[in-house]
Amino acid sequence: MKIKSRPNILFLMTDQQRFDTFSCVNGEIRTPNLDKVIEDSIFFTNAYCSNPSCVPSRAAIMTGKYPSECECPTYITQLPEHETTFMSRLQQAGYYTAVIGKQHFAGSQIERGYDEEHIIDGHSAFANSATVKLYHDYLEQHGIDKSSLMSKGLISGGTWNTDSKYHLDYFIGELGKEWVAKRAQKGRLEKPWFLTLSFPGPHHPYDCEGTSYADQYNLDELSMPATDYTDLDQKPQHFKMMDSYSNIYLKDYTKEDFLKTKRSYYANMSLIDEKIGEVIQLLKENEMYDNTLIIFTSDHGDFMGDFGMVEKMQCLSESLMRVPLFVKPPVEGFIGIEVDDPVVNIDIAATCLLASESEVCEQLSNFPYNGYWSDRIELKTRNHIYMEAGGIKGVIKDGIKTIHYMNRDYGELYDLKRDPEERHNLWEDPDYVHHKLECCRLLLDNMYRAIPKSNIPWNIGTPDI
Repeated sequence: MKIKSRPNILFLMTDQQRFDTFSCVNGEIRTPNLDKVIEDSIFFTNAYCSNPSCVPSRAAIMTGKYPSECECPTYITQLPEHETTFMSRLQQAGYYTAVIGKQHFAGSQIERGYDEEHIIDGHSAFANSATVKLYHDYLEQHGIDKSSLMSKGLISGGTWNTDSKYHLDYFIGELGKEWVAKRAQKGRLEKPWFLTLSFPGPHHPYDCEGTSYADQYNLDELSMPATDYTDLDQKPQHFKMMDSYSNIYLKDYTKEDFLKTKRSYYANMSLIDEKIGEVIQLLKENEMYDNTLIIFTSDHGDFMGDFGMVEKMQCLSESLMRVPLFVKPPVEGFIGIEVDDPVVNIDIAATCLLASESEVCEQLSNFPYNGYWSDRIELKTRNHIYMEAGGIKGVIKDGIKTIHYMNRDYGELYDLKRDPEERHNLWEDPDYVHHKLECCRLLLDNMYRAIPKSNIPWNIGTPDI
């Protein structure tokens, strides 16, 4: 196998996509094009995000640091100007950088690091016009009244009323195709390129019911979740207090409402799959596929029925924290592999920097994925997963998840090997005290790293502790 030097990089991203939404994992959903790329990729079956909310999770991916480290720990925080995105670092390495789709810098004044920007930060035509101006312009050019696109009626969504080509994710896919086609025309003498192609779906509003993509799914073939609202009894009280924020509990809707919502969610993924497939085909037709590092992930997941909920909330449940992640190396003839090592998608930054032949500075998370295909790069694996949700911090070690709540005497602890659905909270179980203490130590270690200058020695010449 021949590894290409300084490859092009295509970073594909979705929003609020569950880890089990590939047809090679879940027979209920149809994603044939993504499955084909997975066949050429390292497919991580045990991948996590750092935070269950868009802004902090994306900030962590962009900087290669945990949300608390890059000072963007919650949805209503912003990346400070003094931080550096890995796209800026790629620019410094000589890459031409571009973005199409959602970024969610959320008003941050940071230097984003793109030579070319087509940012669309909303999730539908009903979003604030400033965040989706390109999309609104597209609809206006085609004489489409944005108010007529969807009729509300599902849980956090509704039925699509017009041609699918006017859907936001379809539009972004078309922009991606146009961009790749133009880069192909510029020839091989151009700089290597980096493109973020970021779809706002399948995030709510779940609005693909009524499309041809939804027609691929029969309601009676879709499953109900294994858990329900009663399973929240063992969890902290805020799990049952989301009514004041969003109507996300299935108990307030019919079974048909939920199944149509799930079909809409799956249909949105099938739409995205189709557009990504067309982008990949362009890469192949223009002989760029083998020389392109392709990375696919999402910022966080979706309950989609688990515990009787849809959407997301401030918690560290597997439904939200596990994410899809695969990497297609820039290696001609690479045969894909499945890897169950625990990984976090904030290491996309280190992976891209190493692919660009740049150094990964000390401040960044440095467990890059390159070692899975390159003998020149050390393969480093994590011995635990760390995750955050504002005042909630969690660790997964040896298959056991421990979750600490700031200023609370309760918490969560799940033995994921015995209880993958997190139905039995073992926080007070005496058999798990030793593990709880070990994970609390790991929590402290990770939290210390977020303290400015925590890596500075005590004094010159003093012994290491």
